[in-house]
Amino acid sequence: MEKKILLLLTWLMLAVTGCSADEPRTESSDTPPAEKPEEPLEPSGDKKVLVVYFSHTGNTRTIAGYIHETVKSDLVEIKTVDTYTDDYDTLLAQIREEVASEYCPPLTTKIENISSYDVIFIGYPIWVETAAPPIRSFLTTHDLAGKTVVPFCTSGTSSAEASYRLIRSLCPQSTVLEGIQIRRGTYDTAYNRVIAWLQKIGIVELNQEENDER
Repeated sequence: MEKKILLLLTWLMLAVTGCSADEPRTESSDTPPAEKPEEPLEPSGDKKVLVVYFSHTGNTRTIAGYIHETVKSDLVEIKTVDTYTDDYDTLLAQIREEVASEYCPPLTTKIENISSYDVIFIGYPIWVETAAPPIRSFLTTHDLAGKTVVPFCTSGTSSAEASYRLIRSLCPQSTVLEGIQIRRGTYDTAYNRVIAWLQKIGIVELNQEENDER
């Protein structure tokens, strides 16, 4: 009997471990601690930068804020005419239908001077394996031809790749740079990773000490 109980406990422990294995892990690590600049840095090449984002729960808004605080830029939130519900099941059913039909929800956001920007960051949550539908609305109502477009997103465990493909398809005459994805459970290292990413893609210059190391 004791042997059976022991086997049962062992099986339960393995089951719990298996269920949690897909949960995102906190990324510690590989990037050195980043110091927050006292003032936003001038973007490389003296370019004019816009950070535009859609956020439902506030996570994407936080990452947009990190970028805006680091790079001299304008910050605009994408807002829809009809607010998305906070009820999870209702929201999930709605966005599944919107994604499947490639629906573009009407926006109250319209950037009249979009042509004046050289670099445009596009932020969004991953919904049903791709960018939230308001991003499709924004990209189909604003001409980004000739611009440098930079995606960034937040998610649970879903991949960002489909969303990057969507953005490239909707911005065929833009240069789309490497994006960054911040997964649930990794927000404690998000700021450092955003700084490292901005340097990697050439939006801000490395400081002198880092240049010497390279």
